[in-house]
Amino acid sequence: MEFKVPDILSVSRAAASLLLLLLEPLSDEFLIAFTLIASTDLVDGFLARRFGISSYGKALDSSCDAVLAVVLLLCLIPNLDWEQWMIWWIAAIAAMRLVSIGIGSGRFSEPGFVHTYFNKAAGLFLFLSPFLLRILDLDVVVYLVCGVATISALEFLYINCTSRNFDGNYCGILFQSKV
Repeated sequence: MEFKVPDILSVSRAAASLLLLLLEPLSDEFLIAFTLIASTDLVDGFLARRFGISSYGKALDSSCDAVLAVVLLLCLIPNLDWEQWMIWWIAAIAAMRLVSIGIGSGRFSEPGFVHTYFNKAAGLFLFLSPFLLRILDLDVVVYLVCGVATISALEFLYINCTSRNFDGNYCGILFQSKV
């Protein structure tokens, strides 16, 4: 299997995200490192579209995004005053996404990662969350991020359950064209 530049950027994002565990969460250094690490997602996406996207590359990119999200949670959960409902909501979103991936994999013989507009919005809110946590209360940020992520996860599940054919670039149930 041949690694392409977008794949290398995706893997570097996953590996570099582990460095966040060494920084004080929400510090200036943390936010700078997080921004640099997360920005590789924009660059690898641009390059992947320019050079041709493989199903392997899409799955790798989504998997590396998940690594960054998990590391972000590992940094934030021990350091913020979470209420139990917040943790349960995050766990429910993760469970929906895992079930969706399993259904997509079973139905289409490849990981069912779908890059809808709601998925991109959820990613944007997740990216903004450390910055929002510096200016807004935790519960407000959880409502914003988890609200959008829940819509995205439900759409992801619906698409993988009802689509006749897999289309990783499907814009979403409210849109007709491709991303």
